[in-house]
Formats: sequence, C-alpha cells, structure tokens
Amino acid sequence: MKHKEKIILNTNGNKNTLKANKILIPVILLIGFIPIIVHSFVYDTNLAQFDWYPESVAKQTDFFFAWKMIAIILVGVVMLAILLIRYLNKKEFAFENSFYFLMVYALFVAMSALFSSHKYWVAHGTYELFEPVWVVFVYMILCYYVYNYVQEEKQIEVILRWSGIGIAIVTLIGFFQVFGLDYFKTSLGKHLMTDTSWWNQLDKISFNFADKTAYTTLYNPNFLSFYFGMLIPLLVCLFIGAKKMWHRLVIAVAEIFCIVALVGSRSSSGFIALAIGAVILALILLSRKKKLFAAGIVVVVIGVIAAGVLANTTGIGQTLKKTVVGTYHMKDQFSLNDIKTNTDDVELDIWNNPLYVSYDLGSDGVITVVCKDADGQEIQTTEVDQENHILALNDERFANIQIQPIMFTDNTAGIKMIIDGVEWDFSKNDTDGYEYLNPAGKLVKFENPKVSTLFLDDAMSNRGHIWNKTIPLLGKHAFMGSGANTYMFEVPQEDYISQNYVYGANSYDVKAHSWYLQQWVETGLLGTLALLVFLFWYLVQSVRIYRRVDLHESISWIGFGLFAAVLVYMIAGIANDSNVCTAPVFWGMLGLGLAVNRMLVKKENLFVKETAVSAESDTAVKQSIPKAAESAKADTVQMVQNTQGAGVTESSVRKKSSKKQSRKQRKNQK
Repeated sequence: MKHKEKIILNTNGNKNTLKANKILIPVILLIGFIPIIVHSFVYDTNLAQFDWYPESVAKQTDFFFAWKMIAIILVGVVMLAILLIRYLNKKEFAFENSFYFLMVYALFVAMSALFSSHKYWVAHGTYELFEPVWVVFVYMILCYYVYNYVQEEKQIEVILRWSGIGIAIVTLIGFFQVFGLDYFKTSLGKHLMTDTSWWNQLDKISFNFADKTAYTTLYNPNFLSFYFGMLIPLLVCLFIGAKKMWHRLVIAVAEIFCIVALVGSRSSSGFIALAIGAVILALILLSRKKKLFAAGIVVVVIGVIAAGVLANTTGIGQTLKKTVVGTYHMKDQFSLNDIKTNTDDVELDIWNNPLYVSYDLGSDGVITVVCKDADGQEIQTTEVDQENHILALNDERFANIQIQPIMFTDNTAGIKMIIDGVEWDFSKNDTDGYEYLNPAGKLVKFENPKVSTLFLDDAMSNRGHIWNKTIPLLGKHAFMGSGANTYMFEVPQEDYISQNYVYGANSYDVKAHSWYLQQWVETGLLGTLALLVFLFWYLVQSVRIYRRVDLHESISWIGFGLFAAVLVYMIAGIANDSNVCTAPVFWGMLGLGLAVNRMLVKKENLFVKETAVSAESDTAVKQSIPKAAESAKADTVQMVQNTQGAGVTESSVRKKSSKKQSRKQRKNQK
C-alpha cells in the first residue's frame, strides 16, 4: 500500500510540473522564438499626408517588425487571460513595492496614448518601428507574469533551455553572415520570408547592409549589439555556475558564436555598453571584500586616466574619441546656416553673409538669375559650364556656390543651387512666392527649426544631431507624452539642412536613438521617471543581494547573469532604441531577475535584522523543550513495549529515558 501511495504522489507531482511548465510557454515564445520571425508584411504607412514623406512610397513592405508586433500582442493576450483566470480563482499574486512604479509608468503610457494627437499610429505602429501602445503593455505584463509564475530554479532552467533554441537560431544566422553566408540571400531564405505572390520576383529582394555585416533576424546591426550585449554576460555567468562539464562546453561555444556575431554587427554601442557594464559588475564582486574593492577602484581610476591619455595620443584612441564625443557642430562645419523662401527671392545665410537669389522667365524661355548681397548690390556671375548653363558667383564670400537655371518635369521654371556639393531646388508661383522642392518631391515653404547645440552633431555616429533635435521637445512633454510610437511626428522632419548634410537627401528621423529620450517624448517626464525608478530599484536590489549571497550555487550565478544582462541593456539604451526584436528579451530577463532575487532573499534569509533573528531563535528554543519532553515520553513507551519479555524493567527504562531527555534538552538549548 505504501508503495502504491508513493506512485500516486509522484504522478501528481509530474502532472503539476507539466502544468507549471505549460504556464511558461508564453515566456519562452517571447524571449526565444518571436525574435526569429521574419516575413513580408505589406501595409499602408498613412504618412503620405505629411509634406516630408513621399507619396510614391505610401505603401511599404516590412520583413522584420510587423509580424513580431502581431505575435507579441497575441501572446500578451494569452498571458493576460491566464492572469485573469488566476484572479477569478482568487489565487494570490506575488507583488513587491517596485511594481507600484511600474503601475505609474503604465498609467502614463495609457494617458499619453489616450490624449495623443497621433492615435492611428499609437494603435497600429509606424514605419521601421511597430511598437504601438499594446506592445508596450505586453512588455509590462511579461515582466509581472514571469515574476508570478517562476517560483523554482527548475522553472528558470526550463525557460533558458527552451529559449536557448530560438537564441541559437538567431546567433547562427548572424554568425554565418559575418563570413558572407547570408541565409536571407539564399533561395530557401527568400522563399520562407515571403508570400507565394513574391516567388516570381525573388531576385528583387535585397538588403542594403555592407557585405559580411551581421544583422540576423533583428534587422538593424545596432539592435544586434542590444541583443548580444545581454546574452554575452549572461552566458559567462551560466558558464561559471554550470554543474556539468558538457554544459560548460555548450555554453562556451555559444559564447564564441555570440561574440563573433557582435563583432560582425560593426556597432560600437554594444562594445561600449559591455565595457562599462563589465567594470561595474567587477566592482560589485570585488566589494564583497573591502581590500579587493579598494584595489578595484584604484584600477578603474588608473584605467580612466590611461584611456584619456590614449584617446589623445594614439590613432585608435583618437578614432574612438571622435566616434563617441564627435568633432563638429554642423553650423561650424558647413557654410549654409539658413534658408528662407520669401515672396520675391530665396534668402541664404552663407557664413553669416546674406545672399538673395531670384530669377525671371523671359518670353523667349530663357531664365535669368539675379543675385544680390545684404546691401542690395547685384553680384556678377560667370558661366562655368556652358552646356548645362551653370553659373558661379564672382564674390569670395560665395565662392562655394553654383547656380543652374532648370525646368522641372511639369515645364515649371526654377533654379538649382549647389552649395558645398549639395543640391537645392527652388521654384516660384504667383500665390506663395518661392518654394523649396524637398527630398520627398513636394514644394514647400522652407523651414529651419531651432535645435540644441548640447552635443556635437557627429557624436555617436551622428546620434548627437538627433539628440540636439530631440532636446527642444522635452519641455513640451514635461507632463504628458505624445503617445507610444509617435516620436517621428514630434521631431522636426522639416530640418532640411541637416537632412541633406548629415543623412542624405531622402531621409527622416523615425526614432530618437536613445531609449530614455524617446520614452520622455512619448510617455512624458513623469512616466519616464517612474520607469527609471522601477529599473533602478531592481539594480539596487541586485547589488545588495550579490554582495552578500553565496555564489557557490548555480541559482546565484543565474541571478547575477540576469542582473548583468539587464544592466548592459540599460547602458546600451542610452544610444539605442526599444524595439520589438530585443525588448521582449529584456523584459523577460528583467522578470526572471526579479523572480530569482525573491528566491535568494527567501532562501538565504537576507536583509533580516539580527534582533528579529535572535527573538525567533529564542522562541524556537522555548518551543522545543516541551516537544523534546513529548518525544522522550513516546520513546519510553516504545522502549517498554520492545523490551517486554527481555528481562528489562520499566524503572530502568525510565532512568535511561530521563537521561536521554536531558541530553536532548541541553542540545536544543545550545
């Protein structure tokens, strides 16, 4: 009977384990498999209504974002349903105080969406992003879901093991791309990533990445640095905490593949984030011993000084410095500071020298160009190209300018100005006067919005210029944001001078290239602060734990690895954007990190005051005395029963029991 009962108990345990693992499927999908999704998705951008967007590309085809967005939302609905069922069954939810700040963040996300002027894109997502408000909510649900349903180390191992399959696929595709073997350029890859209607024109599919550049299923090499920036430190910690040698071997191979893919992305932000993260993590580990921590601080200080010296004395250092800090402000680099399309002329600011250009169309079809300076004096011109009628100005102040009379395709007269090698086309009409033919192919009155000069424009691969355009928006969104996925509608896309000089003619800003700046614009300052408090709460909590916890157990290294992944992601977020390719992985790991921290605090009884521990110990001792007496009495009865007929008297048994009881009492008291 006992044997049968054991079998029943084991069966029930297996069923419970299986049920618990099924609950984890949404988490595994979001962390491991949704980043794999790549498939064609044709959609209407609804952007042609804006002057800065070309009407000819009103419809776009997406491969890397749209289906990921749809999958994230569907899985999010499933998780929400499971949480709702749990609530209806009146089961308790795990919760900690940091989640209050996540709730505040969610509130501002919702309010910013509700009061947004761009509700269509808040709900549907936009070009090259597809991170609408529903996706943002799924991120938060994922974090809370993981925190509630991950209760044991085995569950974490299940998530990491099965998610690892999807992560391996992403890594392998990127690894082979580094060596020129691009899966997406193969016939099989093109067939799988497109609908059948595309199969007769697969040769038209191409991606504009440099040869042997890794982008894998994440599209943007910068997103790759995000992704592997999380994985690399996590794998290092998993390697240290692994119990079996073959586990370490597999992890080591995976680590090598990840590093190669990261190098192949050619994105410096990932390496910078890893370097900063490594220093912080090393100091945390060293802080477990005061002497080592002090030595670590000294090493860091020396390293910073050495880096500063190398940055100014070596070629590699100077290159890195130029990449990170930048070299110029655009207004100092280029002669053209401003353009105004007036009624009677086009006004140019060339090195702070005003130039007024106009033209007339004669009855003979000849276009006559007139140039004047600030004093109204006409500037003579010389024809330097007779075939194309290109004119140069006979004035040293405007030596970098050439002007060409032109006829547009609709037989409208106009002029083309070539300034610092960049072409500018203008035309005039009887109503609005002179207009600029912008990169989108639309005639508009020229706008040159004010931007900040806080950053050098070419800092962090031209991110400095984007941040300069973003900073003026922050005051506008001090309380309420513009709504999820709406940054591109808030940033001045009519900044045509920078558009031409910094990016190229036909381009526009879709994202802020900084997670935190974009959050501020889209969610507001208060919402962003709530998010930051939630994130830093986890970081501070982790620092406190991993300075004290026993690092000889694998669960501790798993937790430290998750902490490292979250930290590196947050550092990389300074120069990278949240996106549907990497954000689910981050929020999933954040939830896992919170769950592991809870386990470790409970397991090792961390942060419990000594007085409380002492009181509990005293109570336990007091309670143990009567229990020991009961146990001794039971032992006496049993001994009597066992010794009947063996020549042992009851009184002798009692004496022995009394001695045994005294020993137990003394032991418990100790």
